Amino acid sequence: MKLKFTLGLLLLFWYCLGFGQEVSLLNQFNGRFDYTAIGNTLNTSENGGGAPCEILTSSSADLFLEPDQTVINALLYWAGSGDGDFEVQLNGNEIRPDRTFALELDEARSFFAAVTDVTELVQSIGSDTYTLSELDLSEIIETYCPTGTNFAGWSIVIVFEDPDLPLNQLNVYEGLERVPDMISIELESLNVLDDEGAKIGFLAWEGDAALSVTETLTINGDVISNPPLNPADNAFNSTNSFTGSDVLYNMDIDFYSIEDNIEPGDTSAVIQLTSGQDFVMINNIVTVLNSQLPDATATIDSVVDPACGIRQLEVDFTIYNENSTDVLPAATPIAFYADAVLIGSAATVTELPIDGQESQSIVLNIPDVVPNEFNLRIVADDNGSGVSTVAELNELNNEAELPIRLLKFPEFPTPQNLERCDAVGDERFDLNTAMTGIDAELILSFHESEADANSGDNPIVEPSNYLPSSNPQTIYVRVANADCFVVDSFEIEVIICPLPDATVSLPDPIIACRGRVLSFELRVSNTDGTAPLPAGTPIALYADGAFILGLDTPTSVPLGGFIDIEISLILDPELPDSFSLLAVADDLGDGNSIIEELDETNNTFKSNVNFQSIPQLPELPNQLACDQGFDSAEFDLTNEVELLLQEFGGTIRYYTSASDALIGINPIVNTQRFTNTTNPQEIFVRVDNEICFDISSFELRVENCPPLIPQGFSPNTDGINDTFEIQGLLDIFPDHRLEIYSRLGNLIFVGSNETGHWNGIPNRGLAQSNEVVPPGVYYYVLFLADENFDTLSGWLYLNRD
Repeated sequence: MKLKFTLGLLLLFWYCLGFGQEVSLLNQFNGRFDYTAIGNTLNTSENGGGAPCEILTSSSADLFLEPDQTVINALLYWAGSGDGDFEVQLNGNEIRPDRTFALELDEARSFFAAVTDVTELVQSIGSDTYTLSELDLSEIIETYCPTGTNFAGWSIVIVFEDPDLPLNQLNVYEGLERVPDMISIELESLNVLDDEGAKIGFLAWEGDAALSVTETLTINGDVISNPPLNPADNAFNSTNSFTGSDVLYNMDIDFYSIEDNIEPGDTSAVIQLTSGQDFVMINNIVTVLNSQLPDATATIDSVVDPACGIRQLEVDFTIYNENSTDVLPAATPIAFYADAVLIGSAATVTELPIDGQESQSIVLNIPDVVPNEFNLRIVADDNGSGVSTVAELNELNNEAELPIRLLKFPEFPTPQNLERCDAVGDERFDLNTAMTGIDAELILSFHESEADANSGDNPIVEPSNYLPSSNPQTIYVRVANADCFVVDSFEIEVIICPLPDATVSLPDPIIACRGRVLSFELRVSNTDGTAPLPAGTPIALYADGAFILGLDTPTSVPLGGFIDIEISLILDPELPDSFSLLAVADDLGDGNSIIEELDETNNTFKSNVNFQSIPQLPELPNQLACDQGFDSAEFDLTNEVELLLQEFGGTIRYYTSASDALIGINPIVNTQRFTNTTNPQEIFVRVDNEICFDISSFELRVENCPPLIPQGFSPNTDGINDTFEIQGLLDIFPDHRLEIYSRLGNLIFVGSNETGHWNGIPNRGLAQSNEVVPPGVYYYVLFLADENFDTLSGWLYLNRD
């Protein structure tokens, strides 16, 4: 099946809409080289001008080489109208492109070109007839015929070596650029020694012999031609300069002498093509120039791996003079760089012939400013400042580089000596604490001998809990990174020093009342210590192993001393009736301590806690009393209560709040003559036995009672019954009204809560005066202003004796 790329796919092959691809240097050959080219068109006649719209699928051309001419490189180009046919054959061999090119003249007309390396095939066939076949554009060619842009063709550009040739520089350029109106191509990487035999060749497509409107070819501004085959005004005219053919329809394989157009020392040339009408595409350019220059290249052959901490490299390198046309002189300078830092220099010892080489060794010292990882660069023909001293064929291939990584010793702070105070039991060390501030990425191991540390053998298994084998003792630490290690050491020593010794004790057993506050006394002692136990020493309490409370000692504990701490706990109701309460001195609540002690093994005390209870108190009767004024009355709280609670035993106390009763503070002192402060008021009764307590309550209520009205009074200022005092009236019925009438029914007095009790002096009627009314019988009417009481009335006797 034919492989026909669409324009979209050609984007993957350097496709550039309209302008094709810039012609640039592909290969350079230096030596006794020249080139030839063969090829043929697939057009049966020049397109346009009513020519038949037909195209062949194959054509042939002959290659003739002299016996001493050796094929070095051969490139097969083929091109045509349309998007491309990329499955062709050369002498029956399947050919696929190495590179493709595309160019669009307008939206309706596009063109393609392709190239592949056929060096091995041409070397094997040699001088013979070459036939390109299977280039089939028949399906699309009719689209191009009306505009005279239908074409197809092929060419092989062959570079060969001939010992009879002078030393030349042969450059092969390729791309796909077009005219009209003008294109300018700069050929770079030239190196002209002299102009004898200088020539330039082109492979161009779609040139027409019949079109020659301002069609010129210039090099460095000079028009070049090859008459009569290639006149100055029709450079691309379907010709082959190698065969002299002028019927290479719509393609050109031409070369021109440029001895008069280029000067010794030139490194580039500018080619310009102009055309006022003819559409031409340049696909390949070859220049052959006489050039006798060396070409220094370099390789880094090997670098001896430096040891840890060594900033020095032993480098083996080779300088070459390959693909050159002259010897490389002795003393050609060589520079060595670490990235951009010059670190050494050398020079060739001998003159290097063409294709010669010289190997050397050098020791390079790496400055501290260079990082551990860098690129080692060798540059031939470099005097150490980036300046070349030898003219070469190619000044861009003098360098080689190799990534280098120097091995660096790990860096870490000096290990710290460790000391532990001599206490009861074994003194163990956390060896890691000697290495504070060390990078976490470094690998640590601790050893008991220097030999083990150097070999990495027998590391201490548990360095965080190490028991010394001698006192003092040297510990060796091996610190390693990915490449290197360092061995250092530090001392560990157990010393005599003053230390506290915290112990704790609890009551045992503790009898607790379930659901109540558990109160007990915790004693912290420093009995055997040789230094005070500091304030802030943590104490932890655990119930059946679960942490329940943490506290600190409020003061320091002197040698031989102790402090008692009152503890009150509200315990989890889920705790069983019996559990263990563990107190631990110098414990943060997680098993960790902060105080170094003389004895770390005596910090605990366990007590057994047993929950007990008291029988539930019965419901107590409320108490009711007559209002003695302002909703208050005097109560005997013990009335009936003590009789009901007699069977419970223990101590009975009365409280005005449940919280006071629960804690047992602020009991009521005068329980038999207690005056309520609110109405109603709840009184809480707490019964304590030796173990537990319970709380019940009752209510005090004050209500209004019928007032007690006396039958008389004697306002004689003797201090006895001087007023008409109605008990249970004032401040009890604050809105009452008292009316006093004479025997004749005359109102002589009106009283209220503000006037107080009647003193016998009238305040109404004709009898008003500041004197007490005469003795006798008087009548009263008492309005209580209380819906629960009726109006009271009656008589009273006023006696003045």
